Amino acid sequence: MNINTFDLNLLKTFQALFAEGSVTKAAERLGVTQPAASASLRRLREVFGDPLFVRTGQRLEPTQVALDLRSQVEQTLEGVAGMLELGSVFDPARLDRTFWLSGSDFFSQLLLPKLLERLRLEAPSVKIVFVDQVFGTTLGELENGKVDLAFWPRVDMPKWVSMQYLFTTQFQHIARIGHSRLVSAGIKDGDPIPVDLVCDLAHVHFSPDGRTADDMDQILAKMGRRRKIHATVPTFSAVIDVVNASDLIGTLPFHTVDALGGRRNFTRHPLAVERPEIPLMMYWHRRAENSLGHRWLRGLVQECLTP
Repeated sequence: MNINTFDLNLLKTFQALFAEGSVTKAAERLGVTQPAASASLRRLREVFGDPLFVRTGQRLEPTQVALDLRSQVEQTLEGVAGMLELGSVFDPARLDRTFWLSGSDFFSQLLLPKLLERLRLEAPSVKIVFVDQVFGTTLGELENGKVDLAFWPRVDMPKWVSMQYLFTTQFQHIARIGHSRLVSAGIKDGDPIPVDLVCDLAHVHFSPDGRTADDMDQILAKMGRRRKIHATVPTFSAVIDVVNASDLIGTLPFHTVDALGGRRNFTRHPLAVERPEIPLMMYWHRRAENSLGHRWLRGLVQECLTP
């Protein structure tokens, strides 16, 4: 294959197929027709002399050749993008790109209203896709290029991940106004709930992956105590909905409650145990470290989330 006749857009098709596992979804990601994406896949197979992606159930799975090519393709595309950016004056108003962000509704509620308004004014051709996924899935999609930025508490990460501290939050209990047990105990909005009562009440627990315990439960276990978790839900907004409609209590970050302002219709209470504050981070793949567009978006996110 002569490099003079090779179409670099084929590498973008390879990247999209790897991320999506579907010709149709890859076409949507690239903004081309499904026949055009299929034609690019046929061309890729001819160039590399390998099927590259084979159907397994409902997905196209990469062959070993595709797995071997992936890092080189990603580096090549990032290198070309960086070269083009460095060769011109970066102007957000001319940027035409879709960024994929991943995080819980905690982050989407705090970030998107400000971010989308800034984009409307400064970069009207930039589009945002915000997905809510469990951490393990997000990490894989950061690696394969489907996710550009991920938001999560501080955790140990592979060396290929870059990170930026955003802010620190803390949790508190919430209960519906008029909660029978709290009213009978004389506990008002802002008052602490005794640990015995916290352990006796039914809880709704935020957990994207369905786990029914977190570090608060570990702290309680060391005290010989245990919460009664009656339900887990994948979003903080669902915690609020359940609390407002029942006598279950929930646990939310301060920032979520503060963002509701006067619209909240539940009471808030300090945690019954000493739980460390939680540093919240923005993560991305190191290959995007020097991309001007990516770096610009990271700075904009930082500004939007600055308390």
